[in-house]
Amino acid sequence: MADPLVTAEELQAYCTQLLVALGVPEPDADLVAGTLVEADLRGVHSHGANLMSLYVNRIRAGHIKPVTEVTVVADNGSTVLLDGGLGLGQIVGIRATDLSVERAREYGLAAVSVRELTHLGALGYYTHRAAVQGVISLVVQNGPAFVPPYGGVTGLFSTNPFSYAFPASEEEPVVFDIATTAVAGNKILLAKKRGDPEIPAGWACDTQGRPTTDTAAASIDHLQWFGGHKGYGIAFFVEVMAGVLANSSFGRTEHTESPVHGKDRVAKGALFLAIDPARFPGGDEFGQRMDTLMRDVWSSEPAEGFEKVSVPGDIERTLRERRVREGIPLSPASLAELGRIAGELGVEPLKIDQ
Repeated sequence: MADPLVTAEELQAYCTQLLVALGVPEPDADLVAGTLVEADLRGVHSHGANLMSLYVNRIRAGHIKPVTEVTVVADNGSTVLLDGGLGLGQIVGIRATDLSVERAREYGLAAVSVRELTHLGALGYYTHRAAVQGVISLVVQNGPAFVPPYGGVTGLFSTNPFSYAFPASEEEPVVFDIATTAVAGNKILLAKKRGDPEIPAGWACDTQGRPTTDTAAASIDHLQWFGGHKGYGIAFFVEVMAGVLANSSFGRTEHTESPVHGKDRVAKGALFLAIDPARFPGGDEFGQRMDTLMRDVWSSEPAEGFEKVSVPGDIERTLRERRVREGIPLSPASLAELGRIAGELGVEPLKIDQ
């Protein structure tokens, strides 16, 4: 039987209510809920409403502050360092994104570094937000130290995601958003929550570092890098640009007011880069050239086993269009978890047609 469907508006309103019940100001709660629903619309359920349990637990434990206060540590025009104050990551991320766009328009290039940042959710939300404003965007974030470096067994890195987005003219922006591990850790957790018997090969290892497809045996602390040393090399780049550059926590180094360290670390670092293509010769036509490149890709002859050739973000965009019309599927496990949270917070459970 198919999973029940809920509209994006209903799910966003529901998640907003849960966050408000935890003391999050309603405008902030609505913004955070909007980022989660956007991920669900695009099929990235690991970063959708599934994250509510994580956020609720961290707010209750005092590891995330419900009222987010962002401070400017240093402002040198084209480069800015912000401190997220261990508030909700999405609120800080939106501010950093919009600031990077503003400064890119002023200086051509802008880099906004952020420390004491908590979970941002899907990074593609921020790069897309910048791209629809006409700038090229790159966002990277580090996190808790639980993934070993390539060839090692000691946890030093997170999944270290990165995302880029390019604006176009007549077409939608190109958006690419991945973890540098084969998958985000939340995908393993979601598979365990759903009771999936197996995960795809190459996702994770067991506690002894041996590759496994057994969901129960898969260790969240032993994810595999995509492409082996290649993914690891990009993860190292992310660790430097997000953690070291921001003077945030990185590797084994803890530089945070949070008492939660190591693989349980809540404080993260991030970097929001923005480039205004109009500052380059012929940059006013950048969008049209992007349209041309995208159409070249779409007109490519598909290889055997493929119906068509896509540019990054096509699959998610197509799925989003359908789910806006038809609704977002929620697994019974996710519904039960959201219902449990609602009961604990005194919020009416989500009512949907089964």
